[in-house]
Amino acid sequence: MKNYQPDYYNNFKCIADKCSITCCQEWKIAVDDATNRKWMKLSTDKLSGKSNNLSSYTCCKDGSLVIKLDEKHRCPFLSKDKLCHLVMTYSDEVLSETCALFPREIHRFSTHEERTLMPCCPAVIDLWCEKPVTFPVISETRNNLSTAFLIRDNLIKLISDQGLSVEQALLDGLYILLELYKNQPITNAHIQEYFSDQTLNELNTAMEDIHIPDEDTFIECNELLQDLSVNYRKEGLYTAFLQPVLTEACKYSNIYSQSDNNSISRTLQTSQEQFCSMLTDYDIVFRNYLTNELFSDLISPEAASTKKIIEHMIIKMQWIMIEYTAIRQSLFLWYSHNANSPLTYETIREHIVIISRMTGYDDDDIREYLENSFAKLIWDWGYAALIMGIRK
Repeated sequence: MKNYQPDYYNNFKCIADKCSITCCQEWKIAVDDATNRKWMKLSTDKLSGKSNNLSSYTCCKDGSLVIKLDEKHRCPFLSKDKLCHLVMTYSDEVLSETCALFPREIHRFSTHEERTLMPCCPAVIDLWCEKPVTFPVISETRNNLSTAFLIRDNLIKLISDQGLSVEQALLDGLYILLELYKNQPITNAHIQEYFSDQTLNELNTAMEDIHIPDEDTFIECNELLQDLSVNYRKEGLYTAFLQPVLTEACKYSNIYSQSDNNSISRTLQTSQEQFCSMLTDYDIVFRNYLTNELFSDLISPEAASTKKIIEHMIIKMQWIMIEYTAIRQSLFLWYSHNANSPLTYETIREHIVIISRMTGYDDDDIREYLENSFAKLIWDWGYAALIMGIRK
């Protein structure tokens, strides 16, 4: 079976103790059955002097076996210098599949295998900060997924087009997916027509006439970020990151509910213009992040019919837009909280990594979240325009 991967894939190296946001803290670390059976036979004597086996450090959470974190939400095998006691004591062969694989992600299709790296690791973001990432074109499939691969290739090209803002490209992409979904059956000719220069020019010209007040976008993005953060706040996770950001979010919510909106709108517009100007300095990072998300998440190997494939693509596109919105909003709130301090690459990287961890839901959880949080599973395009804003 042939393997496909982006051009940066083999450049990844774990930076271990030099990592600014360790993967051994503040999230679920799954333990597969094979690893747990192995851990039942391994004593912790070499680690702690206790007679328990390694499996005693696990617990069941949300229906899955995971490593039981300590009171500071850290993996109990994490050393003070951010190295893994398991690896140092037993070698990396004793690691669970999750730890051994992370941040690699592998999708196995009937015809081929696709490999990418997840944005939950700061060392991955470092691979995206200098030049556009190149993704392979999958052209040899002859099954019901072939149209999906063609759509994905065109969406990646769209996000990579620096003539469009990230927001415009995402809105164009979702609009086209919604149109394809409504006008099935889909042919390659339809796909080429929808992604043609003429169609995109017409779409972006029409978009120029749309006016969405900045404060409406801000309020909705604020609510989205706060909603995504609810469970993490309850569990005391990512506190150092979330506390200042959400404090700022609450401050703005209170101001909007009590004050003159016109005055706030002018102040917000000035601040956001300065923020967006700085954000463009990291345009390459965001485009690489988004194209990587499209390549890794947009197509499901389990999709059975063309209609389900396109529905799945729309749902994942909506989720990618939520992820990007949350990252952008958290960055603006950080910027506002820190008295309009300049955005640094390190700040950008931190927000991408942590929001990616917070939104790393599986497909069933994403569907459940969208069904519970919105009037419809598949949005009207206007809602996407509301949370994106129309940034030229």
